[in-house]
Amino acid sequence: MLRHRSSMKRVGLGLGLAGALALGACASGGGGGNTVFGTGGSVGTGGSAGAGGGGKGGNNDGNNGGVDGGTPDGLAAALPSLGCGTATTQAVGQYVRFPLTVNGAGVPANAVDRIYYVRLPAGYDPGKPYRTIYLGPGCNPPQDQCPDMPHAYPMESASGNQAILVAMEPGKYNKAEYSNATCTANGCTGTTNPCHYCFADDAATSVPSPIEYAYFDALHKAIESAYCVDTRRQFFAGYSSGGWMAHQLGCAFPDVLRAQASVTGGIPPTIRDGAKTCVNHPIAAMIIHDMADASNPFRGSVDAAQRLFTNNGCTGTFTPPTINSPASFTIQGVPNTPGMFTCVNYDTCPAAYPIVFCVSLSQAHGPQTAAAVPGFWQFFDAF
Repeated sequence: MLRHRSSMKRVGLGLGLAGALALGACASGGGGGNTVFGTGGSVGTGGSAGAGGGGKGGNNDGNNGGVDGGTPDGLAAALPSLGCGTATTQAVGQYVRFPLTVNGAGVPANAVDRIYYVRLPAGYDPGKPYRTIYLGPGCNPPQDQCPDMPHAYPMESASGNQAILVAMEPGKYNKAEYSNATCTANGCTGTTNPCHYCFADDAATSVPSPIEYAYFDALHKAIESAYCVDTRRQFFAGYSSGGWMAHQLGCAFPDVLRAQASVTGGIPPTIRDGAKTCVNHPIAAMIIHDMADASNPFRGSVDAAQRLFTNNGCTGTFTPPTINSPASFTIQGVPNTPGMFTCVNYDTCPAAYPIVFCVSLSQAHGPQTAAAVPGFWQFFDAF
């Protein structure tokens, strides 16, 4: 059974760009030279949003229209959310905390009251539809107990003033396996033995949990109602527990999310084995995983990529990448290092729904921030 619990999870969010990867490049296999997607700008900030409801994600209609097949070569026009035109007094340049009530069948009482953080870009214009990126951290002490320890990838260093960032947080309903019985429930990093908590990511269960599906359903609707979101360009990026959740949300919300991205994690057994039924819709994806990851085995991302390859209508036979696969996708500013880091772009996939799989060696379960942040933004910015 695939598992993701590791004490390294804490490093994943709130690490600076210099933080977790002294290596290579992303390039991807498929025939011929390197594929380079577009890049973004400078730093962004804070926002606001309301409470949510329950229910299922599914397609958005009218002003909240779902994703469609815009491609890097033929971009679909922006589709404004209901929040466009709504003024906000929220500060920019910082994450701002908001509560969220999550209702839904099977959601336990200790997972109803949730939080999230929003960072609006500098110069936020309520009349301009923005790309919106949802971020999922690894297992950590709760954010509220550690306000000075941000958990999310510092995407603003790559997205600049081009995107709204939404940092998601797990509650205290799923304590990490490695947190022992004597851990401090309300502890922070500086305390002795603080408890770490994970998303209900289905990493080690055969029965699907409704918790994060209900959370994201309420969250994206709240964000779309409060801010000017381009509903054709919403994305999710996660590390470790958040990486498992990338595949959960890509399964359940491919008609809401244009693309998913993950570092480590893997496909939850509930999806791999068919206990969870996915929405029948393709989704673009970028995966980064270290071949020597002992906490989240590399095979989990291979199985996830295999499902995406079939789901997206890619042709031919799926071949798992290795550290020696030829590089044909390049993360700008991250040089390719043969035998250490390489990315494979599966070029038999539809142009509207590409799959890029980056493989590293020697990074173990680290967040690979120096590749993930610019790489994920580069990937998202192409749509």
